[in-house]
Amino acid sequence: MRGRATLAILEMRLRSERRTLAFACATAAVAGFVAPRALAGPVFFCSVLGIIIALVQSPGRFPHLDLCEQGAPLFGRQLARARALVPCAIVVPATLAYVAASAAFAGLRDIPVTLAVTLGAAVASTLIALSATIRAGAAQLLYVAMAGAASAIAFTLAAVAHSVWGAIAFCAFASFLAVRQYGETLARYDPVET
Repeated sequence: MRGRATLAILEMRLRSERRTLAFACATAAVAGFVAPRALAGPVFFCSVLGIIIALVQSPGRFPHLDLCEQGAPLFGRQLARARALVPCAIVVPATLAYVAASAAFAGLRDIPVTLAVTLGAAVASTLIALSATIRAGAAQLLYVAMAGAASAIAFTLAAVAHSVWGAIAFCAFASFLAVRQYGETLARYDPVET
């Protein structure tokens, strides 16, 4: 039941976000075409794009979907996992479009490392920024700043410390904590005790 509910939420949200997906991929491809060949360009561009996509997921944008999800027999943690997949399902193809355009037209080298670090940083930033959508004021700004810091840490680990595996491990750990925090926050508003 959980898997079907997660896929249903993902499908409904992606159907509503198809313009966002197309715009993100087109923007990323254009940026990849004109961007510098160093690791900094894809990591920071795709991370900022992921933060923007996460912030677009704020409650109230699609009230009919919010109402359906609130009426579904899901715990806050399950809903958080399903909602977290939506911005990731947008930022991953956008990142692939960036790296593909950069490799094909701008002469990007070391594509596997660039792709791995960029995907890790973009997904981690996106998931951290997702928690900003259910907060306001200073707390919201703090989560956006943490999302940017996660991207900077991933870049520093990969480019300065020359530890690609360290950057990927950091991004995986930060993503896990971000989804967990988002789920805990949604669970607080869950009418069913968890």
